[in-house]
Amino acid sequence: MEEVQTWRELLGKIINDPTEKQLIAGSLHVHPNTLTRWATGQSNPRVDYLRALLESFPHYREQFIPLLIAAFPDFRADNTQPQEALPLEIPSTFYGRVLNAHTTSPPILRASTVCILILQQIIAQFDPEGQGIAALVAQCVPPKLGERKVRSLRITLGRGTPPWRSHLENQSQFFGAESQAGQALTLGRYIAVHNLAARERLFPIPQFLLEESSIAYPILQAERTSGCLCVASTRSNTFSQERLDLLRSYVDLMTLAFEPGEFYALSDIELGIMPTADIQKPLLATFQRRVAQYIIQANQENRSLSRVNVERRVWKELEGELLLL
Repeated sequence: MEEVQTWRELLGKIINDPTEKQLIAGSLHVHPNTLTRWATGQSNPRVDYLRALLESFPHYREQFIPLLIAAFPDFRADNTQPQEALPLEIPSTFYGRVLNAHTTSPPILRASTVCILILQQIIAQFDPEGQGIAALVAQCVPPKLGERKVRSLRITLGRGTPPWRSHLENQSQFFGAESQAGQALTLGRYIAVHNLAARERLFPIPQFLLEESSIAYPILQAERTSGCLCVASTRSNTFSQERLDLLRSYVDLMTLAFEPGEFYALSDIELGIMPTADIQKPLLATFQRRVAQYIIQANQENRSLSRVNVERRVWKELEGELLLL
């Protein structure tokens, strides 16, 4: 974005996109015309709305803060950064480990091997003291045969430190357009939530339940995506711009995990609405029973079915049933 002189001018350029304007107005619980009045100088927002604007524009947060302070000298952004030292780059030796895993892993294990390496490294680098962090992959659920549209995301892999479990994929869950991950995928850019107040405005139903701050980062290859990297922390204001840049590097590296057919055009992302985790849980608990029933039926009919294909079929069935709810 070209250089701007005031926060109003910056706001005006951002809300020039009608979709962005509607999304921001919804997150702040104001009418879209209110944003226009702020941008044109017809009215001034309250201080709490100024801070909410920063949460709504993670891409422009660092640009907004000095412009807001220039206009409102007493304004103080709630952007305290964590004090612990954090290496702000991926160790060079880690690149070698990921490349080795990519080239030596069998195709069926490549995605899980590469992703788990990256998730474990994120956990170790972002939370060396074990204060509470979760990192997971929410992967696009493949469309039905003959169709193109992606309707949901599903947790396929995850790692965490207390209060989260160490292996989060054991608590699988679907995300739709209502979720932070779903909105990030739809927009094709990351969405960061820095504290509880922002989370309650943006996503009243949290996707991690225990987080103070969180980020959803689309895994992109040109204009195609395989899903999102999601990271949550028990601490507020965890994701400074430096940490966001570091996560971007991990997301770029994670593209090595997926096959070309697992990436979908952003134009084909049409997510539905998924019910809350507690509503999903009873239905997801039937997964193993359904898989076993398909395999037993195939054996009785002397048909050969791989467990991988059966599991994909059952996940698709569950997605369809949840979307109907």
